[in-house]
Amino acid sequence: MAKTIAFANLKGGTGKTTICINIAGCLTLINPKSRVLVVDFDPQANATSGLGIDEKSLENSIYDVVLNQFQEYQGVPITQTIVETQIENLHLVPSELNLAVASILMHQCKDQVGILNRILAPIKSYYDYILIDVPSDTGLFMLNSLRAADEAVIPIDSSIFSLEALEKFQIYCQDIQNMTRYKISRFMVVLNRYTKSKTSSQSKKKSKNSISEEIEEAVKRMSYPLFKIPESLLVYRSQQEGMPISHFSPTSQIVKNYMEIANYLS
Repeated sequence: MAKTIAFANLKGGTGKTTICINIAGCLTLINPKSRVLVVDFDPQANATSGLGIDEKSLENSIYDVVLNQFQEYQGVPITQTIVETQIENLHLVPSELNLAVASILMHQCKDQVGILNRILAPIKSYYDYILIDVPSDTGLFMLNSLRAADEAVIPIDSSIFSLEALEKFQIYCQDIQNMTRYKISRFMVVLNRYTKSKTSSQSKKKSKNSISEEIEEAVKRMSYPLFKIPESLLVYRSQQEGMPISHFSPTSQIVKNYMEIANYLS
């Protein structure tokens, strides 16, 4: 059965999608036989374009799969939406803007929180890893993603608002557990766009801690497993090419940072 991992944070702009697709690429390198699926559960469809897929060329998306959960609508099973990417054994369930409309239907469902878990059930035996790219909201997309996940990766950036969101995320997950009696087995934090404090070439003394280092210390006090991803222009370039950094620049230092996370998750 696939290990299902949600990439989620209540705060936007932390690089959830970038981290999700780059770790997906790394997982295919750890074991070339591993089958990895990215589920783009965000109406913005950034994971779709980030893996080189043009949503305008698609016949079906996760939107149609959600429709399939309701008898009065004509949808398709998830197996009819899976597309191959440029990376061998890395597949995608793409998204589109219409997914935002599907949330209206989801509110009408008796088991609103279990929809995505039911959707993924038929394919869990085929994949080794299922990675869910989750939008930054507190609605049904987030609830469904966390209910379907075994583990959660929480990307944060170097801001006080990320720390506040991380504290609120803990409460949010506890509320889900109380509501559904389902508990995610493991959480980890990725501090994205990490920058160190500079060292003076004259004095050889380190200047005051950078904001990233202060955030790092605060997260450590929360007892989360913590990984750091430095700022890198290569990530931007790989996004332009619609390819994970693991395959765009496999020998770069930042890939080593991502591989460390992928090994922890594997």
